[in-house]
Formats: sequence, C-alpha cells, structure tokens
Amino acid sequence: MSSAGVFAMRRLRRGWRSGEVWVLLLSLVVAIAAVASVNLFTERVRAALAAQTGEALGADLLFRARAPLPDSLRAPPAVRSVDTTSFATVVFAEDQSVLASIKAVNPGYPLRGELRISDEPFARARVSTEIPAPGTAWADARLFQTLQLKHDATLQVGAVHLRVTQVLDSEPDRGGSFSDLAPRVMINAADLPATQLIGAGSRVEYSRLFAGTPQALSPLLEMDVPNPIKRIQPQDARREIRSALDRAGQFLDVAILAATLLACAAVALSAQQYGEKLRDEIALLKTLGARQGFLARALLLQLLLIGTIAASLGALLGYGVQLMLAAVLAQAMQLSLPAAPLWPLLSAAALGLLMLLGFAAPPLLAARRTPPLRVFQRARDTDRSARVVWLLALISAAALLWMATRDVNLALAVLGGSAAALAVLAAMAWLLVRLLAPMRQSAGLSWRFGLGNIARRKHASIAQICALGLALLALLLVTVVRDDLLSRWQQQLPADTPNQFLINIQTEQIDPLKAFFAARGFEQIELWPMARGRLVALNGNPVGVDSFDDVETQRWINRDFNLSWSTTLNPDNRITQGQWWGEQGQGQPWLSAEDYAIKRLNLKLGDTMTLDFAGEPVTLTVTNFRNVGWDSFKPNFFLLTTPGALPDTVPHQWLSSFRLAPEQRSLLRELVSHFPNITVLDIDALITQVRSIAERITQAVQLIFLFTLAAGLCVLLAAMESTRSERARETAVLRALGARTSLILKGLMSEYAVMGALAGLIAALAAQLIAWVLAVSVFQIPYGPRPLLWGIGAIAGALIVTALGWLSLRNTLKTPPRAVLG
Repeated sequence: MSSAGVFAMRRLRRGWRSGEVWVLLLSLVVAIAAVASVNLFTERVRAALAAQTGEALGADLLFRARAPLPDSLRAPPAVRSVDTTSFATVVFAEDQSVLASIKAVNPGYPLRGELRISDEPFARARVSTEIPAPGTAWADARLFQTLQLKHDATLQVGAVHLRVTQVLDSEPDRGGSFSDLAPRVMINAADLPATQLIGAGSRVEYSRLFAGTPQALSPLLEMDVPNPIKRIQPQDARREIRSALDRAGQFLDVAILAATLLACAAVALSAQQYGEKLRDEIALLKTLGARQGFLARALLLQLLLIGTIAASLGALLGYGVQLMLAAVLAQAMQLSLPAAPLWPLLSAAALGLLMLLGFAAPPLLAARRTPPLRVFQRARDTDRSARVVWLLALISAAALLWMATRDVNLALAVLGGSAAALAVLAAMAWLLVRLLAPMRQSAGLSWRFGLGNIARRKHASIAQICALGLALLALLLVTVVRDDLLSRWQQQLPADTPNQFLINIQTEQIDPLKAFFAARGFEQIELWPMARGRLVALNGNPVGVDSFDDVETQRWINRDFNLSWSTTLNPDNRITQGQWWGEQGQGQPWLSAEDYAIKRLNLKLGDTMTLDFAGEPVTLTVTNFRNVGWDSFKPNFFLLTTPGALPDTVPHQWLSSFRLAPEQRSLLRELVSHFPNITVLDIDALITQVRSIAERITQAVQLIFLFTLAAGLCVLLAAMESTRSERARETAVLRALGARTSLILKGLMSEYAVMGALAGLIAALAAQLIAWVLAVSVFQIPYGPRPLLWGIGAIAGALIVTALGWLSLRNTLKTPPRAVLG
C-alpha cells in the first residue's frame, strides 16, 4: 500500500476514535439511507400502482392487431393470458336491428379489474367472476334502450341466436371516449364460430391480454413487435389514467428531491467543519515536509474509505427501513407491494459518492492549501478556491437532482428555488449581522451573548444560516407539497365530478332537456356542441393514412375527429402558445389544437387543416395550442373552433354531463323514456379508478414525506453536532472566566433561536415559491400564497434549531474547563 494510503487509513482510525469523522459519516449514512429507502419504497409503490392500473386495461400488458395474433406471441412462464375478439355487426331482436360492438371473451377474462353486471338497465351493478355461458349474451344498457329488450330476450348475432341474460354494466378494458358509441354485446368465444361473421376481409380486432410480475413480463416488453401489432400498457390505455399516473409520479419525485436536498445540506455542512478541523494538522504536516500532492492523495483516499463505509451502511439501513415501512403500511394502503429491486441501492450509493465528491471533497482539498504559518498564528486563512467550491457544489446538486428523478423541469424548479433561497438566506444573514451592533447594546445579557456570537463569527454564521435554511426548506417543501399541492390535486376531481354523459342531443331537444332536469331538482346543465369531421388536407396538401409513417398516427387519423366551438375556454384547458380568441373570434375560421393533435400531426401555429363534414369541406387556421386536463372528466376536445366558423349546413349534435348519485339511477330510465334517441354514457367506474389512484398515491406520498421529515430532523441534528468542538472551547473559556452555565445556555439558545427564525422564514418563502413554480409549470394546478406559513416557518425554525442545539450541547455545557484548555 502507498504511503498516502497508509496515512489515510491511520488518519481515519484516529478520526474514528476521536469522533472527528462521525458527523461526516453519520450525515452520509443518513443521506444514503434516506435516498435508498425513498427510492426503494417509491419503486415498489409505483410498481404496485402500475399493476393496479392494469384494471384500466383488464391486464398488465395487451397486444392488439387487425389480424389473428401469431402463435409465437404466447405467455412466458408465470404469466397468465386470455384472448378476446371484437368486431362490429348488426344484431337483430325480432323486427328491430342496430349496429353493435361484439366482444367474444374466453374463460379467465378479465385478468385485472372487475366485470360488473346487473339484472336490469341502470340498476345497481355487482361484480361477476364469470363470463357469459355458451348460448347466452350480455348486452349493455344502450342496447336494451335501443332495441327495447327484456330479460331473457333472444338476440340474433350473425347465424346464431343467443339469450340475453344480464345487463353489462362495465368492463375494465373498454375505452371511455366519445367515439366508442356502439352498444356492446359480450358473448362466449365458444359461440364465435357459429356466428359465421368472421371471414376474409372482415374488420376484426384481436387482443391478447397478459398478467404477471414485471420480471415475468419483461420478455414480452422487450421483444420486437411488427408494425401491424400494437403493444399497450396500462399507462397507455386511457388518457385520464395516464394523466393521473404521471401526476402521481411527479409527487413521488418531489419526495425524492426533498431527501436529496437534505443530504446535500448535511454533507456540505459537516464536510466544511471537518475541513476546518484538518487545517491545523495539515499545517503541522507541511512544517514536517509533506507535499500538497501527498496530502491531496491522502485526503481523497480517506474520503473514498468514508464513502465506501457510508454507502454500505446507508444502503443496508435504507433497505431495512423500507422493509419495515412496507410491512407496517402495505395493508393500511391496500397495496400489494412487489419485491424490492436492488438497483435503487446501487443508485443511492452512487449518489452518496457523488455527494461526497461534490460537497465534501472541495472543502477538504481546499484545506491542503493551509500555510505552515498557521502552526504559529491561527488567523483565518484566505481561501481563494471558495468560488470553485461553490461552483462544484452547484454542479453536483444539479446532477444529483437530475439523477434522482430524470425530470429536467422538476429538478430545475427545485434547484432554482433552492439556489434563490440560498442567495436570499445569505443576503438576509449578512444584513442581520450588520444590524446586530446596535441591537446588542439594548438587549439583555443572554441575548447580547448570543447575538455577539453571530456577529463575531460573521462568515461562519452566514454559512450556518444558509445550511440550516436549506434543510428547513426541504422540510417545509415536504409540508407544502403534502398539505397544499396534494389537496389541490385531489380537488381537481371533487365529489361532484360528472359521472354521466349525454350524447346525440338534437338542437330542438335542448330546452325540453333543461326543463326535464330542472323539474327534478338539478341545476342548470351545460351543453357543448359537437360536429364530426375527417381530416382530408393539411396546409392544402391532401393527407391519408399513407401520409404518415407513425402507426399510431395512421390509426388516429383514420377516423372522424370530434370538433366543438366556443368563445370561452374550459377551466381545465390552458393555452401554451398563441392567444385565445374570446368574443372577438365569432365567425373567424380559427382552430385551437390540443397537445396530442400537435404531436401526431406535427402542427405549427399558422398551419391550416381541412376537415370534411359529411361531404362539406371546411378549412381552418391553427391560431393557438392547448394543454387539456383530461383527468377532470369534463367534456373536452382535441380541436376547437369559433362559433360561426362552420356553415349552418354542417350536421351537429350536443352533449352534456352531470353528476348522478347511486340512489338516483332510476332517473336514467325516465330520461331514456322521454328522449329515446339520447345515448347515456356511464363513466362512474372510470372515475372510481382515477379517484382510487389519487387516494392511494396521496397515502404513499404522505408516508414517504414522513420518512423524509425524519431524515431532515437527523440532518439538522448533524448540523448542530458539527459545531460541538467549537462550542466546547467557547464554553470552557467562558466558564474559566466565571460565567454561569445557565447564562451560557441562554446565550447559545438565543443565538440558535435567531438563526433558526431567520432560516425558517426565508425557507417558508422559498418553499412557497418552489411550490408555486411546481404547481404552474409541472403539476398545472392553481396555487396561491399562504402568509400563515411564513410565520409558522419562522417559529418552527426557531423551535427546531433551538431544541436540536440544546440536545447537541447539553453534555458539552457540563465539560470542565481543564478538559478543553488543559
């Protein structure tokens, strides 16, 4: 082993025995354990939530094609599978007929979620563990409504006659879009050949559903799939489900970022103090002939040893903590958590080493420049590398935050807010030090002592206030996100969210429909116009399926688009480019496009789209882009135009939505009898799924934030411990000069109270600023100032820092002067 390695080992053993490296090691262990446990628990929660959102797909994975799926696409070991076949055809009941969507299912369907049926239309539904028996069929309420079916009625599907035994209330993998309007008939796959409806050229959709663990499904996820076959995962199934999952993931990422910020603050503070302790020893070594290269190698090796020990202990502790969390909380959260993967442990260890190099290495390497003169004169050294240290720390923090979440916008929002908070903290701390001189003269003896400590160690006080403020910022950010942003998100789907949609409303039915609801105690219902058009030209150039290479876009444009018009923008719509037209748009040929349409068609402002409405082409110019909150479950459209932009001859209808309580479902029968042509879409099951995701993710985030809060308290205690030796020397000197222990304690507590109050106040302001940025740019939910939190932050900061300071110094105050000064 090299001389530098031998010295590093000996120095580490000496520091271990004396306790010099305990604070740095403890900070790293707490940091790595916090990140590891949060990442491990978060990954398990995410995997569990993703599995449960398979309820939106009926499976964990689905393959779909217009031709029979190949036999090679079979379930791997430990994976369940089931096939379904869907197509449209005309069904007959006595002398009436209607175009219906037929779905043939095999035993075992669905693999995820619930199949719900009822005995009569719009009655209370129950869960079914079976599928239609051979020779029978289940029809949804719309088919009952259209064909006026009775229980046990006979339905002709192709060449086979089936007995309708149940009303199909909901199926987990059925889309909730307005384009899926055909009534549904579910039959047993054993009856499919007898229908004689499937032959060469038939438009049939074949689906194969799979369910299993992520590891078991990995071969299916990694395999190459030919273009005609579409692979679908739960998060891709429905826009509302995908939006809820994305929002949930962002909240969990905030928890990880908070833990990472706490880790950075702990390591930076403890490393700075450890570097200061090393300066005397380095100065002595230089007088004995040690060179800077030798010292640099020895210090880096010592850091590597500390990092290896901390990474091992932190990863082990983090794994154990998340196991305890999962064992205690999984049942309460009603989540079946999968086994914990190992990669978050390696990731946390790597993050810990990066923290060590980015936050601990610069101040320790700066200590090697200590001049030998320090042995004789303990004047403060002028460190010209301070700017480099801060720059390295900033770069390291940015890299850490990005590695923790892989979300650039989220990481930049938190990092920018934290950097702004540090700048404000430093400025306020400097201003406070300047104002202390006149305040000390009028304060009591204890306050004079405490304020004098802050003024005397000006640079150290500013650094400590910044470190404490950053730690408090992370804790307050946890509180703000948990209490404010999460509640705001849940308010996006309030209890009165519409769960019933009415479509195919004719213009002459608007007034009678409003009167129908008013007579039954409902508030004024809102209606939206809708026309259906097919895209035929883009910027004057004809387009078709062959105009696009992307398979998803080809499928998307090969159908009619739903278009609406208005002068007011729905609250869940946000303009991202351009301007909303308002009342000035009346009659103008303008178009507003949603994000999905922009992505699929590669639209730019000023582009023109020509839509064909039942043989009547209309050209509209794209004037703005929108982002739509699909998880609000309010009527929304990919395309919007202005009132009067379409000719009066364009056929259109109206749609509406309202909230119906379970005990009011009989109203739907009255509605159908009064307006037979109006179709009712019941999306209550879909809303229940999204609300369940919101509730579960709220529980998960709160639990993760509680752990992050505990880690933050440990970091603050470590920050207090880092100044123990300096406080011990000061206390010994004061006691040698006759100061009473109570006076010293009051002075130190007043010092901590002032620093904690200032750090807490600025941290509260910064936490709300970051929360506002996150709410607007990331979560896209409304958020306003909370002045009460500013006072809470200042008071909590003073109390927490004072309490932790007392815990750190309670034994130090009892140290006799001769133990330090002897």
